[in-house]
Amino acid sequence: MTSALSTVAEPEQRLPAIRGGIPPAPQRTAALIGYLHNNLEPIPGNFRRYALSAAAAPTDEQRGLLLDRRSEIDAGLKGADDITIRENVGILRSSMATAPLGPEAMQLAKQGFIMVLGQYPAWAVVETTMRFLSGRTGNGTYAPTAAEMANVCRELISGHLAERARINAILDAEVYHVASEADRAEINRAHAEFVAETTKRAAAPTGPAPEPLPERRDSKLAADLERRRARREAGKREGAPAPASALSEEDGET
Repeated sequence: MTSALSTVAEPEQRLPAIRGGIPPAPQRTAALIGYLHNNLEPIPGNFRRYALSAAAAPTDEQRGLLLDRRSEIDAGLKGADDITIRENVGILRSSMATAPLGPEAMQLAKQGFIMVLGQYPAWAVVETTMRFLSGRTGNGTYAPTAAEMANVCRELISGHLAERARINAILDAEVYHVASEADRAEINRAHAEFVAETTKRAAAPTGPAPEPLPERRDSKLAADLERRRARREAGKREGAPAPASALSEEDGET
């Protein structure tokens, strides 16, 4: 953050707003919004949020300035009341040419103006009335319709809406930290170690295949089979056949 933005400044003299509208942001706050918004980075695949480096992220004191400015804008964008709308529409229709309407149609027309202009702040409605009366907007002869007045109101608040959107983008940004040289070296070392270990495990064995494990049998059964096999071998050497019982028992065990 630059020193000019981080230094606590004295309260500044603001420029006058449009007839009681939203005052311009102080110079320091406006510079802060511009600086932070220029440092926002798009997040691939995310069109609603931005990323912001921790080195450029606003401090707690600066976030407070942004929140105060957003609250000021929100207060200035509060919709106009019915009385203000009726008065200004009445001034226009009584001062400029209009199509003749019956009492019922006139009442419906007033309700239409209230429905349309009620979403815009009172100061924007008053400024719009002044522009039509002075001839700066419109043809200077016929009273404007609700749609024509709404178009002027939108133009008057468009800058404040854009400023509010920039503030929201800054406050909602995802702050990320850039890894230091030591962190990157540790990450590279761990990655190289992982690759080497994985390669070693995946390599084909170079030595002889291990011997299969011997068949596990009961020790008493193995000893009994060995004795019977020895008697049979002894009988063969002596030329006599092995006892039938020994052969049958051995065959039964196997």
